[in-house]
Amino acid sequence: MELSITILEDEEIYSKQLKQLLKNWGNENHINISIHHFFCGESFLENNYNEDELFFLDINLKTMNGMDIAKQLRKDGFQGTIIFLTAFSEYVFEGYNVQALNYLIKPIDYEKLKKCLKPVIKNMENSFHIYKSKTTIIKIPYNKILAFTSFRHYVDIMTQFPISPQDNCLKAYRQKIALKTLLQQLPSEFIRCHRTIIININKVITLTSKEVILSDGSVYPVSESYLKNIQDAFSELLD
Repeated sequence: MELSITILEDEEIYSKQLKQLLKNWGNENHINISIHHFFCGESFLENNYNEDELFFLDINLKTMNGMDIAKQLRKDGFQGTIIFLTAFSEYVFEGYNVQALNYLIKPIDYEKLKKCLKPVIKNMENSFHIYKSKTTIIKIPYNKILAFTSFRHYVDIMTQFPISPQDNCLKAYRQKIALKTLLQQLPSEFIRCHRTIIININKVITLTSKEVILSDGSVYPVSESYLKNIQDAFSELLD
């Protein structure tokens, strides 16, 4: 597997540390890593990036604010992974507004970095759901699926953005299958939060006792009977 990483960090001591930790992580997981480093936001924004880029953004830069840069990336249509670097943990909640995967406190602890990157590995795995209609077969990567919602004998597959270029703005695909049967086929990151809904726990940015908010801003109800499982899975990601 290959992974392109871009680091925006204006303090060399922390950028060097992160690069070394990422190289160690790549070696351990048999991932070929290419790392690009920028010291300032201006040069960073001039850089070309791909859809699957992994960004590490320092929040407290000398010139531009890392949070503002993340907002610009999302405004430009970037749907990939953003992880914040900060010396102050209170910024974590602000990071939810730009759909950040996580944040890391400097100096970076390797064990916390590895836990933070667990969803990244899952997203890189070549796993997908097969969607079939009368005229079409589409391989939908699991890391692009937000949720499955059931309606009578059908399930709507809610995706992050259109999977097929021919679909234009289509982000939901309706398939005839029972939700219970579907759940048995899905990987562990898909968890039932309601009798009619399965969510991708890696896409959750906010969890309350009654609902979850996913990375695209969509809101789904959480039933009391499923709340404990959702809380445990979400807590495991944050540990």
